[in-house]
Amino acid sequence: MKNLYLLFFSIILFSCNNGEEEAIKVNLNGIWYGEQTILIQDSVMTNPFWDSYGFFYYSIKNDTLIVEGSELESVGKIDFVDNNHIKITDFQRDNYILEFERITISNPRKFDYLIFESGDVKGRLPFFSMHIDSNGLVTYEGELYSALKGKQNFQLDTLTLNQLNQLFELVDIWNYPEKEFLPVAGSGEINLTMKYPEHEIIKIENGLFEGKYFILQKVFNRFESLLIKKKSP
Repeated sequence: MKNLYLLFFSIILFSCNNGEEEAIKVNLNGIWYGEQTILIQDSVMTNPFWDSYGFFYYSIKNDTLIVEGSELESVGKIDFVDNNHIKITDFQRDNYILEFERITISNPRKFDYLIFESGDVKGRLPFFSMHIDSNGLVTYEGELYSALKGKQNFQLDTLTLNQLNQLFELVDIWNYPEKEFLPVAGSGEINLTMKYPEHEIIKIENGLFEGKYFILQKVFNRFESLLIKKKSP
C-alpha cells in the first residue's frame, strides 16, 4: 500500500511539473493588447516593457522573460494565465505587473498594397519608403540613418502579413480622424497609402498615429529592424 501511495504521489508530481513545462510552451505569436500593444513573432517581439525602437530577440528561461539588445534592460517574470492572457512582472519597475490579452481578428480585410514613408530627424529611426503587396513582397528603400541603404526586396511570411491586416482592422484604419491629428514637431513625415479591393484607397499624409493608432507607428517605424532579423540566418 505504501508503494502504491508513493507511485500515486510521483504521478501527480510528474503531471504538475509537466503542466508547468507545457505552460511555458504556450504559443505567443500574435498581437497582445495591454498597457502597450506588443507584437510577437516566433523569436522576436516589440518590447513589452519600454517603448524601445525596434524588434528584439526574446527568450523565456523557466518563468523569466528576457528581451535582448534593447537600450534598457528588459527582464521580468511571465505568468501564463491561459492561452490568451499573460501577466508580466517588470523587475525594473518595482515588480509592476503588466497584463496582456491576445487579440485575434478572424478574416480581416486584406489590402492589395500599402506604401509607408517615414523618418526621424533626430536619427533614432531611419528615413525610408516601403511598398508591400498582397502577397507579402516588400520593396524597401532606406535612406538617411538606415541600415538597409538603397532599394532591397524581402518576402514576408504569412504570419507577418496576417498580423498587418489584423492591425489595420484592430485600429479601424478606415475611420482615421486625420483632421484631429497634427505631426509632432521634429518627428518627420509619416505617410501611409493603402489600396483595398474594389478600388478603395486610404491616404494619410503627414499623419500622427496617436492613441490606438500608435501601434501602427510603432510597428512600421521599426519595420527595418524586423526585416533585418528575418533576413539574418
